[in-house]
Amino acid sequence: MSKFNVYQAIYEVSQQNKSASHEVKSDDRPYVEVLEIVRGEISKNHSGELANVITEPQGAALLKNLLSKYIYQKHLTCREYNSLNELVDKCYEDMAGFGFLTKYIYDDEVEEINCNAWNDIEIVTALGWKKIDEHFLSPMQCIDMTKKMCQLGGVIIDGSQPTQDSYITQGVRISAIIPPCIDDDIGAVFSIRKQKTNTITKEQLIKWDTATDDELDLLILCIEHGVSLGIAGSTGSGKTTDIGFILKNIAHDKRIYSIEDSRELDLQVRDEKGKIINRVIHTKTRPSNNQAHNVSADMLLKKALRFDPQIIVPAEMRGEEAMTAQEAGRTGHTIITSLHASTAMAAYTRILTMCMMSGTKLSEELMLKLIIEAYPIMAFKMQLPDKTRKYMKIIEAEDYRDGKIVYRTLYKYVITDRQMSSDGTRIEKMVGYHKKVSNISSRLANVLLENGADLSVIRRFAGNDWNPETDTED
Repeated sequence: MSKFNVYQAIYEVSQQNKSASHEVKSDDRPYVEVLEIVRGEISKNHSGELANVITEPQGAALLKNLLSKYIYQKHLTCREYNSLNELVDKCYEDMAGFGFLTKYIYDDEVEEINCNAWNDIEIVTALGWKKIDEHFLSPMQCIDMTKKMCQLGGVIIDGSQPTQDSYITQGVRISAIIPPCIDDDIGAVFSIRKQKTNTITKEQLIKWDTATDDELDLLILCIEHGVSLGIAGSTGSGKTTDIGFILKNIAHDKRIYSIEDSRELDLQVRDEKGKIINRVIHTKTRPSNNQAHNVSADMLLKKALRFDPQIIVPAEMRGEEAMTAQEAGRTGHTIITSLHASTAMAAYTRILTMCMMSGTKLSEELMLKLIIEAYPIMAFKMQLPDKTRKYMKIIEAEDYRDGKIVYRTLYKYVITDRQMSSDGTRIEKMVGYHKKVSNISSRLANVLLENGADLSVIRRFAGNDWNPETDTED
């Protein structure tokens, strides 16, 4: 039974009287005005209760009661809604929910939602991007919604902190900017990115031509047998998804410790009865303006070493935690991580830059040698103009000499052509193939052997000329 029966009856009588007189009353308001009036009253008189809408289960009922109360007290009637319950639900969705964004946030086909201005919204799917007709009612409503979405991840965005990264729910990130970093009449700009929740299989990756069977098996072999690797690429290239794929395809007895800003990875493997059969610890950072309450990725990395993990997963490295990660990678822990970089080679200098953020006094030359030792394998993944995602190159870095990284290309994607649309305005397909360029080094093959990899599997990647009796230390 509705909680607003009395108010509903009064509202309906008012609407019936209006209909009987066949005229629009002077106090009959458009929805946007009703929303702004009740929003103003509740914000002025019940700011504490409004905050609880986000954090407390009883918040929804509380806010709906307040909405009903002020619509009644202010004698508000709305042109678009004859039912008070419908009006209250609509106001509630716009104030406490995500409004028109809700259906896109929970649509599995939507990968991104981009707000370029309060009245300019676009969505991105696997088929590309498009503008949508829906938009916010005003610049202020756009700002309010942006603040609310950031607050769900424990992050405050305001005039003193007008640019923030946060998350809305598990696997849904938001990056936002509000005034004064943009014009007031824009409202806010934000980008909401959604991590795919479905599990990617090797068969799918091969079918999509993202990688070959050999490429995927090499990455899995490395992580399972103590060789750390990085996956470099731009936003949207699928780096985090592939980390999840690799870690779900290793032996279940490996103890895994993951670190994320918001939960995107789901590394738990369950049997047919729902019991978790692998060993996983998921952790999340907690950003805070109060330094005493801030929990950074670097802090969680250092804490990881006390949990005796065999594999540490800094899901995306952005800063000084890279220094701790490379130290862990050189001292018996296997690291798999992702980072933003434009090529596989550039990923090493990107890690160097992040390590230098820690304030280390080590020279760049020595630091690069340590990074190469920590991450012998680097894969570069890219989203091509036809929206397909490919592993463009997988390399093995071997040393840093005379100012250059010494490396070998193991695999690369060779582009041979492109196919244009019939009107010639866009690329419909990038044509190419994955090519094996060289075998892994004898040194890397020996590391895999020492860490328990099968001899015949190693030969698949090292070649028949590899001799495990050869000393490769020098």
